[in-house]
Amino acid sequence: MSALDVKHLRAGYGQKIILEDISFTVQPREIRMILGASGCGKSTLLNNILKLEHAISGTLSFFGEEIQTKEPIPDRLRRRMGVLFQGGALLTNLTVAENVALPLRRSYPKLAQTTLNEIVADRLEKVHLLNAFYKFPSELSGGMRKRAALARAIAFEPELLFCDEPSAGLDPVTSRSLDELLLELRDTLGVSVIIVSHELESIKTITDKFIYLQNGNILMDGTLDEGLHSDIPVIHKFFAREHDNPVVNKRFIHFEFEN
Repeated sequence: MSALDVKHLRAGYGQKIILEDISFTVQPREIRMILGASGCGKSTLLNNILKLEHAISGTLSFFGEEIQTKEPIPDRLRRRMGVLFQGGALLTNLTVAENVALPLRRSYPKLAQTTLNEIVADRLEKVHLLNAFYKFPSELSGGMRKRAALARAIAFEPELLFCDEPSAGLDPVTSRSLDELLLELRDTLGVSVIIVSHELESIKTITDKFIYLQNGNILMDGTLDEGLHSDIPVIHKFFAREHDNPVVNKRFIHFEFEN
């Protein structure tokens, strides 16, 4: 049974159509990337899958259960999913532990504090951030904030994890560590991961399959190897490009190793 099936999804804003006819499948334990140029509809697609926006037409199936366009995702299915937002979306007035506990408190308000603390500690340990239990987001580095947000996203040990530009704003060394952590979580939790990204190194490191969006449609749906060897000009150019800001990245790497 697939983790997610998107069938003939059509979406937009008002009279403007952004996505024409999007269909793809995510298998269990698969890391699936959503790729494309800026403004192609990557975030729109993610928002429509998560029902943060409502598509014009099409269906979504989570774990074999079909959800119609205007239907909300039931809580019992949402608890099988997690979301890592681009900026982390941590509440600055709460500690890391309190941020991770938020979805658990919302779903299980009568959960004993000791049990809640044990679960939160386990999730923080899974992202290698247990030492930040009592810290506030302002006391964390950018990479640590991403890991704290990731701990909250896996609060229910989900089967399906959505990540919106997880490496955005991180230096190459920290970005690589986050990629390795996502692979680790895929292996330990058995989670399927859907990632919106434009970071070439991350794409080449963790992708199993990808879809490439262009002009509201899927230009290519394939494996990483198929993308790397594609003769479609746009796809070839995308995978053949140099890493973004190579000079800046080299400085980051040099700084990390010297200190």
